[in-house]
Amino acid sequence: MKSITVKAQNGTYDVVIDRGLLSRVGVLLAERLESRHALLVCDDVTARLYSGTVTASLESAGFDIATFVFPHGEANKRWNMVGEILEKAASANLNRSDFFIALGGGVCGDMTGFAAAVYLRGVPFVQIPTTLLAAVDASVGGKTGVDLGTGKNLAGAFHQPACVLFDPDVIATLPVACVDEGKAEIIKHAVLAGGRLYEIALGGTLLDDMEEVVALNVEIKRSYVQADPFDTGCRQLLNFGHTIGHAIEKFSGYTIPHGQAVAMGMVAETKSFIKLYNEKPEILEIIKSLLEKNSIKFDIPYTAQELAQVAIHDKKMASGNLNIIAPLGIGNCQIRSIPVSRLEEYIEGGL
Repeated sequence: MKSITVKAQNGTYDVVIDRGLLSRVGVLLAERLESRHALLVCDDVTARLYSGTVTASLESAGFDIATFVFPHGEANKRWNMVGEILEKAASANLNRSDFFIALGGGVCGDMTGFAAAVYLRGVPFVQIPTTLLAAVDASVGGKTGVDLGTGKNLAGAFHQPACVLFDPDVIATLPVACVDEGKAEIIKHAVLAGGRLYEIALGGTLLDDMEEVVALNVEIKRSYVQADPFDTGCRQLLNFGHTIGHAIEKFSGYTIPHGQAVAMGMVAETKSFIKLYNEKPEILEIIKSLLEKNSIKFDIPYTAQELAQVAIHDKKMASGNLNIIAPLGIGNCQIRSIPVSRLEEYIEGGL
């Protein structure tokens, strides 16, 4: 078992990684939380696969659990669904000492965390990620939110989890495309931090030791969260691939999932950075090689004009400027700024 402690200004918690952990959720939460009353939130797919095991474990440890199940998919990460989660919590008589449990991927974790942040002005919540993508990224850091009609995560709150529990055995139940989503975010972290994770990614062996790979990613994410809990400085480096990536997701109607879009975004944003600043062109081939060695596609099927019309609503816009990530080399990335008026030119440079 691996346990990594995140000590952010707005919350301290453990990220626990261990095989077979889902059957021990009750014991682990009983050690960390005083309340024995919680709302378990999951989508219909996750409910079928894991909710029985998790609920049995919780009940055997003395927890009283209410359950809310929603239809899977990014299209359901909306205000009305958060409202239904809140109504379920209220009807189950959860009070300020009780907590929410997010059992699922990033959509579930984001929505449940946001609901927990606003229910009774804030109650604890637990992240139990069931996808590789959520385990290495979305479950750690306290970013919660929902999508609006004009873009992803345009409403939300910073609300750190009470703890994160990840069972690597769930990876065996995921479709290949879903695993590839997680691998794309891992490669993003490898580009940002270098080191051991970069070596593993370079060898194309990201799935050989899931405990180590997930732990390395959590440690990288922890370093940014602890230094910048409210995403106003260095933590924005984690947005590498996300400006164009989010536009791809939105324009596709979310038929291109987040991780795949981030892979496309990393390549496009690196191409564009090279054209804008004429610096370090070799990094593009390194990133493309990392993606290819790990069987991740990155060709973009849309035009700059199509993507610009949705990217203009990106939440990273501020004071007429857009912060972009400049990858100078492995482990050496910077935040730079361009005028919003150059957004379409920026996207065009990456296509």
